[in-house]
Amino acid sequence: MLTLPLVAATPAHAQARGVGVVGVDAAIQQTTAYQAAVAQIQSTYAAQIQQAQTRAQALQAELLPLQQAAQAAQQANPNAQTPPAAVTTFTQRRQAAEQELATLNRPVTLAQQYVREQIAIHFNDSLEAAMTASNVDLVLEPNAVAALAPNTAANITPAVTTQLNTRVPSVQAIPPAGWNPGDTLRAAQAASQATTAQPEGR
Repeated sequence: MLTLPLVAATPAHAQARGVGVVGVDAAIQQTTAYQAAVAQIQSTYAAQIQQAQTRAQALQAELLPLQQAAQAAQQANPNAQTPPAAVTTFTQRRQAAEQELATLNRPVTLAQQYVREQIAIHFNDSLEAAMTASNVDLVLEPNAVAALAPNTAANITPAVTTQLNTRVPSVQAIPPAGWNPGDTLRAAQAASQATTAQPEGR
């Protein structure tokens, strides 16, 4: 996924009217469009989701004894210069299992990313509107905050979600053939640049 820009309207050293905190993923995932699309994805890909879950359980059962053997081998020879054969076997099989599950889950993962990007292209405009409505000049991400009181007005994530709901009431749940992560964001950026580059009419 392409990283979404997070707007900070003023430098950190400037005098800000207020400081807000926004969780980008939370703001997007709480939108009506996202939740409705995810429900459609779960229905459309129900068979693939069930297949992946069943396979994950089988792989977990297969990997458990290999993991136990690898742990036992490490404990028996903790100073080994090269990994014991049991460790190598477990590592290789685990990587293969992860790749297999990723392949099984790819249709669902791709659809979720497609939904997220359709909403994300409106994120900055929604953030700016929420900042104005909340009288906030500076926005931080949650991981940049040491502590945040419950239900504090500084958390403007719900305000951003409200703005997103206005701008994006619904989205397509199933990506078109050939769609890849980042395509929607790149297309939106290209369209914005093309609009900006157009000369003014006479």
